[in-house]
Amino acid sequence: MSRDFAPIAPALWASPAFISLGGDGRQLLLYFMSSPHQNSAGCCRIREGYALADLKWQPEQYQAALAGVIAAGLVLHDPATEETYVKKWFQHKGNIPTNKDHAKGTMKIISNIDSDDIRELAEADFLETEWGRKTFPAPEVVKDGAPWDDPVVQPITSALANSRLMRGGR
Repeated sequence: MSRDFAPIAPALWASPAFISLGGDGRQLLLYFMSSPHQNSAGCCRIREGYALADLKWQPEQYQAALAGVIAAGLVLHDPATEETYVKKWFQHKGNIPTNKDHAKGTMKIISNIDSDDIRELAEADFLETEWGRKTFPAPEVVKDGAPWDDPVVQPITSALANSRLMRGGR
């Protein structure tokens, strides 16, 4: 399910990392941020063929632009799962959860990320947001051992515990 709105902060145009990219790199980053494949967790699975069709590029052009965006530190990409996470996603006003239900939904999306590295970074970034902290407090903050409302979307920081195998092959 795609989003109807994708905020792109005007400050992006002053970012040294963004400025360092060539035109294709800039276009690819904007594509990762606002394409119909993106979700509220800032991570999307975009197979190379989809990107080539959407951008009307050749494989070499896509691969060079992707390498540039990764080298600039703007995305984390896992070629094995074909997932890409836009770094600092939750620092942009329009991407921050605004209530408990929004936070739960975002955590559920994060928990379904196949790439361990991407899931861990997205979860850590998300838990730094106001509603991430309020909805999923650190265990030492939870009083009297009270369980979280929905154990299905609990953050699981252990890569092994949240591996594809442990999640039932999903």
